[in-house]
Amino acid sequence: MEQYTKNAIGGYLQVPIADKTVTTELSGDFTLPDYQPEIKRLLRVTASILPPSKYVGGREAEFAGSVDYYVLYTGSDNELYCAPLTAEYRVEVPFDPTEIGEGGTDRQYLSDMTGDAVIVPDMISGRVTAPRKISIKCRLRTRAQIFGEMPMEDGFGEETNDVEVLHGKANAVRMLCGVGEKLPLSDEMIAENGGELRVISAEGRALVSEVSPANGAVNCRGDLYLKLLMCREDGGMPYSAMRKIPFSQSVPCEGVDAGCSVCAWGTVCDMGITVEDGKIGIDVGVILETAAMRGESVAYVKDIYSTSRKTQNEYKALRYSCAGAAFGGNFTLSDSKSLEEAGIGSPDVRVVDVIGTVYPEEQSFEGGRCVVSGKAKFTLLMEREGEYSSADLEMPFRYDAGAGNGMSAAICRGEVISVRARMDGERIGIDAEIGISGRAWDCAKLCMADSFGFGEEIRRAKGEFVLCYPSGEDTLWSVAKRYGATLSGLTEANGLSSEVSPDDHDSLDGVDYLVI
Repeated sequence: MEQYTKNAIGGYLQVPIADKTVTTELSGDFTLPDYQPEIKRLLRVTASILPPSKYVGGREAEFAGSVDYYVLYTGSDNELYCAPLTAEYRVEVPFDPTEIGEGGTDRQYLSDMTGDAVIVPDMISGRVTAPRKISIKCRLRTRAQIFGEMPMEDGFGEETNDVEVLHGKANAVRMLCGVGEKLPLSDEMIAENGGELRVISAEGRALVSEVSPANGAVNCRGDLYLKLLMCREDGGMPYSAMRKIPFSQSVPCEGVDAGCSVCAWGTVCDMGITVEDGKIGIDVGVILETAAMRGESVAYVKDIYSTSRKTQNEYKALRYSCAGAAFGGNFTLSDSKSLEEAGIGSPDVRVVDVIGTVYPEEQSFEGGRCVVSGKAKFTLLMEREGEYSSADLEMPFRYDAGAGNGMSAAICRGEVISVRARMDGERIGIDAEIGISGRAWDCAKLCMADSFGFGEEIRRAKGEFVLCYPSGEDTLWSVAKRYGATLSGLTEANGLSSEVSPDDHDSLDGVDYLVI
């Protein structure tokens, strides 16, 4: 039997290879720089994950980058201080590229594998080991998606007159992503009420409020929300001040066009704060990341047979994303807990500062809508009679992302843009502005001809006359293939329309029998 494989490429279909969640443990010992006071009491450690570099190999993806730690503590003078520290992270995600098809498929078909990941700090703890030394442990939770390019052939070797080919089109959606260069931002604040100020810590969050696709890029506009925790040099209670700094950037994203659905988010880095002559100078960087979904139609061969020789076919089934939409927005989370639930022993405490982290845990689809639910964790910095302490709160949230019509899966990330706490008798309330961005999609399967062989000639008796009474499962294609008949001859002999696809269930609508 002559064996053939298809070699005329109709296009490339992006197929999902893996969608995995992995945890990675980071640990490190750090020594504070000489200009930082010694640690008397550790109050909190926060982490900011910078965008990773990405490498996808044959059976493993690697995401590596930097994590910025911010250590808030009291010194021997009982004043507040913050030490910025930096470490490296590397997340390894193993995967099996043969799992992309039903029953498996050979790795040789894949090309240009890519990956994307959402990395969040799942747990952070610190331990003081010496007056100027601290040990930090951080657990990263990573949801990684790996994609490969599958060549979709729409022909084979040399075309011949005795071969019938059934073509198909996969209406797919392609996942695209991009990372911008660090965007430097500068601003200046006037210190209130005069006097010498000391900036204890700075925290920044980026909210991308407007996104639009362009040719090979995503245009982003938004605001950096900067919060400074400050105090007077001559003493006094710490207080916070907010600053909103607008930004805009066009982020390169290969493959994006005007018809794409896009979203974006940002990470704040390299914060530099100076105080001079009652003025606060701000220099900070923002790194923007984008996700896009582009619809495309890819041709492939569904089936093939010869009208003169017996045909033996092999097939492969593939999963692919057939619809998709990116989404982004923000909402307000307002909730309260009793002081006992919050672990606050006395209503006399003063809340000095509060920070938060968002964990989107589930995405469900209700009434054609994508609903994101999860939890937000808040860390309170409190003061009572000159002593500082901290407490953690956890609150659930539910957000209607809106981009769920016809979708069945999603991935998203969240950020606490701004937050404040309020004491209300025996309860403590939280008002937080939360940003959410992500993408939703649906999956489909297709079955395509993988290889085929032509064997011995089909023998037919002269003057042979055949009537076929099709079953309810038959199509024009299945009947023609069964008897080795040409499609054109079958439609002409039976007065059938050639406008309906031969493998459509309506191709034999109203037909009682066929003359072969």
